[in-house]
Amino acid sequence: LLHRRPEWREQVVFVASVYPSRGGVPAYVEYQAEVDTLVAAVNERWATPGWTPIVYDTSDDYPRSVAVLRRADVLLVNPIRDGLNLVAKEGGLANERDAVLCLSREAGVWDEVGEAAVEVPPFDIAGTADVLDQALRMPGEERRARADLLRTLAAARRPADWLADQLAAAE
Repeated sequence: LLHRRPEWREQVVFVASVYPSRGGVPAYVEYQAEVDTLVAAVNERWATPGWTPIVYDTSDDYPRSVAVLRRADVLLVNPIRDGLNLVAKEGGLANERDAVLCLSREAGVWDEVGEAAVEVPPFDIAGTADVLDQALRMPGEERRARADLLRTLAAARRPADWLADQLAAAE
């Protein structure tokens, strides 16, 4: 995003609240090390004395996580292949700023809330940057309409409904 749209420098902060799991699995440990290195490289290249582009938080801090969801302008949920991804729903329900949900079609929750989201291509870095730019520039009226729809869709089904669907499919 900063390379393609340098006007966002010192204007946005990407908060990555991640909770590493599977710490005993070598592939996950290797992946986390790669992410750590990439975050450091982006911050080294783009940071200014008063601004850090990526805040990378791996601590399991529930109050901070809720605060991030409440204050976000954009919520990026971009799995390559994943389960339900409840954070897309939680973010929509908790957010106080009409955040734009940028969601991968690969997220399990896509079928439930995709119509309220801006689709993000999980394998396309330039495409993801363009979607983030689009979300950040989105007019207030459209943001509000999408956020209202997301809240409605997110509240329509409970996690138990999703589990029941999974169990039925497994039969």
